[in-house]
Amino acid sequence: MKIIFVGLPYFAKKIVSDLNEFAPQYSFSFYNTYYSKIQQIKFVTELPFADLVISMNGVSDKSGSLDLVLKMRKKLWLQWQGTDVLLAVERYKNNTIDKKYIDYAVNFTDAPWMQEELKLIKIRCELLPFKWLNIPLLSKKFSELSAYSYLPKGKENFYGWKTIFHLAEKNPEILFYIVGTNGDRLQKINNVKFLGWISEKEMCELRDKTPICLRLPQHDGYSLTVIEALSCGNEVIWTMPHEQCHLLKNIGDAEMIFKKVIDNFRERNLLRNENNILFVKNNFSREEVLGNFISKIEEIATKRA
Repeated sequence: MKIIFVGLPYFAKKIVSDLNEFAPQYSFSFYNTYYSKIQQIKFVTELPFADLVISMNGVSDKSGSLDLVLKMRKKLWLQWQGTDVLLAVERYKNNTIDKKYIDYAVNFTDAPWMQEELKLIKIRCELLPFKWLNIPLLSKKFSELSAYSYLPKGKENFYGWKTIFHLAEKNPEILFYIVGTNGDRLQKINNVKFLGWISEKEMCELRDKTPICLRLPQHDGYSLTVIEALSCGNEVIWTMPHEQCHLLKNIGDAEMIFKKVIDNFRERNLLRNENNILFVKNNFSREEVLGNFISKIEEIATKRA
């Protein structure tokens, strides 16, 4: 069985690598049809032999590659992630949405709130996780009372910078580490440290020493940042609803929620949240996530048209 992946390179490359190792009896390949002419040619060459094409993002406008998938009557899977949902909702409201791939494909997402958002614009989606984690080796407790957040450069306000700055102002004794941006053109404050882009090893070390993760974008998918934070026993304040996280729905509640989390850590002397670690063990193991993903691939790829 031959499965071709297209779409967002970060997630597509990772899952192709994972699946080739997990299920070597099948062939999984990724072609970056968005940004590489050579990859586009390879995709066209390999497409006739594919049993299934999986796009690691939902597509609600024209796609030359997916036009070929439809023309050859190949099976298609759209895995909705986050920004693609926002685009689909906007295009639906503007009456510019192109649903020919959506209606032809089977549609999946890994976040219940995105499933609901898509349902409102008449896109039926099944829930299917594809991210997995091994629980890292951890010390028993955190080394300091601090917080961290990921703010992509140029998108700081979308990811909650104003709220983080407000929390830093109100909690001058707490250090706030910001990853992803060096803070250019952002107001500076003594207890906020901009780390810019850091390595995966440095990010692991940051999660290991820092107990609070702030994930505050205006819209989000099932963030790997959140899963990684939970796996380290962090407390996570998130703008999306999640059973293991503190929901920040109204920005005016940020100070109250942050204080509650700080007080909880002080009461338990910076010990990790073991329930969060157990949640990741039970729901994001490699065997369960990839096993379910492979089962769904087998079901769809071998299903008669």
